[in-house]
Amino acid sequence: MAFVRISRIVASLGPAALLACATVRPPAAKDVPLAAQVEAPGLLFQLLYTSADAPEVARIRDGLLSAGPRLLRWGSFRQGVWIRVFPDHQSLEEAVDRRGYPWLRAWAFGDQILLQSPRSWSAAGSAAVSAAGSAVITAELDELLAHELTHALMYQLLEPDDAPLSPEAPMEEPPLWFREGMASVTAGQGHRRLSGDDLSRWLAAHPGADLLHPSAELYRTEKEAVYGAAHRAFDLLVATSGDQSVRDVLRGVRSGACFEDSFKAATGHELSEFEETTLRTHFDAAAARSSGAGGP
Repeated sequence: MAFVRISRIVASLGPAALLACATVRPPAAKDVPLAAQVEAPGLLFQLLYTSADAPEVARIRDGLLSAGPRLLRWGSFRQGVWIRVFPDHQSLEEAVDRRGYPWLRAWAFGDQILLQSPRSWSAAGSAAVSAAGSAVITAELDELLAHELTHALMYQLLEPDDAPLSPEAPMEEPPLWFREGMASVTAGQGHRRLSGDDLSRWLAAHPGADLLHPSAELYRTEKEAVYGAAHRAFDLLVATSGDQSVRDVLRGVRSGACFEDSFKAATGHELSEFEETTLRTHFDAAAARSSGAGGP
């Protein structure tokens, strides 16, 4: 799950640089992390984990590699990504300084992903999980890693060539529906999301709620509706304007345009117009096309 905090992308693909880019709280001396490098054409990940999570390394590595083909849809990583595995949910929330997000299992930046260990996803721990349950966790992990890596890739593709990001010079964030929708669609998580009809009923029951630009509290407490709206909105964008429009939006921001201007140049429509049409047509691509919300 990616929020508005972005750390600076590492300067090189070397393992030392990847390890040095950590911005989270360092582990206690008694729990020094182990390291594993995961490589494939166009991919370089440095995985940090503790001895308790050594049995999870193969599963995480496989998930990272399986995400590669999905990510090529949008472009290639410009730098490596550092991945830190936390032993449980509490330690993840402490690292990202957020409380009250029981559904949170990861946090993404342009150069790193903070991941709650899959072995802690079940109440009793992976040792007590059946073979069927383990397969479910593996499938969920594959989707989660593809989701988080999409965030990392998006941030890297947005970073200007001549002005590296820093806490003092952060970039403009795309709307949450674009960020989370892009990640959810790329990871193939539509089967986990509310349908357009479900979302219409939710909106009718919550007048005034803005699912495309949710408040922090709405995001925390209504995750299913927020992520469902993000997925359906981004899916509609792709259906009406195509993958190339998404790549063009990212390229425009990277070249210095604000997101709204880049969106209009890439799709031929104002951002606010697209969002209004998305809600008015209940996330339906055919209805959106007939109302003129397609690409240029």
